[in-house]
Amino acid sequence: MTQPLRLIFSVALLLVSPLSYSWSRPGHMVTGAIAHEELLAKDAKIIAQISELMSKHPDRGPFEVATGPASGEVRSRRLFMEMARWPDDIRGSLFDHPTWHYSGRALIDPRNPPTTPVRKQLSGAALEAYALNLRVAADKSAPAAERAVALCWIFHLTGDMHQPLHAVDQFAARFPEGDRGGGLQFVRESLDSDPESLHSYWDGIVHGNGESDDALRRARTLTAKLPRTSFPQLATSSGIAAWAQESADIASKIAYRNDLLTGISALQAKPLSASYIADSKTVGERQLTLAGYRLADVLRSLFP
Repeated sequence: MTQPLRLIFSVALLLVSPLSYSWSRPGHMVTGAIAHEELLAKDAKIIAQISELMSKHPDRGPFEVATGPASGEVRSRRLFMEMARWPDDIRGSLFDHPTWHYSGRALIDPRNPPTTPVRKQLSGAALEAYALNLRVAADKSAPAAERAVALCWIFHLTGDMHQPLHAVDQFAARFPEGDRGGGLQFVRESLDSDPESLHSYWDGIVHGNGESDDALRRARTLTAKLPRTSFPQLATSSGIAAWAQESADIASKIAYRNDLLTGISALQAKPLSASYIADSKTVGERQLTLAGYRLADVLRSLFP
């Protein structure tokens, strides 16, 4: 494909793509794999309880196809991966809740602030959705099908709120209504790469291969590189509101740092600096890994 045709194709994809995706689907699979390996080592009975609940899921088809004839830990590991990505896979269906994927705090661009007051200080319903699904999943008297759906959302939202651009909405003179978590700002990794939104760049920053074996390898590489001891915040209990604040702080300091240059359309996408790419990928790895550890801890609290 020639460069002009590739650019036109990329722009078309950006125009029809949702702007509120979280980590890529493969990225969510990595968080599921990290949580599974954590529980497999010390709390395998929790995995069995979750697997039993998931057999009652009202949308079992995708899970059955993904796990196929596999059994034992191979099956349960793939199940965890699919649970983590399921809320993205069912977008547009009866199970979809578009506003559940983010909780964007208003972030003012100090270099180019909006000329009118910011009307919305917080967008999205991730915090409320998480609390709701946590209650349902913990309620042993609730129908198993409802608890299974709630668990999938817990898997997914734990990952979502560790993606920094799911925790902010930047307001500037050129974005008086907000930039939709970076969805309206456009960048390139290099002069030769395809344009993408800043949000999409962060979504795929850690892992982009949807093969389960690759997701597992990535999970094991990340946990070897970043063991639990790398995260002192794991020593204290915290909830999704604290995670969202952590992500918002990272977005302010790293994702929207002062040397970031972006375009307002795919055709005007600006190349990222080498230092921005290096720093953002380091942060992305830490956040995705931390999400996996925290997901394991949440599941331990749900299935004591």
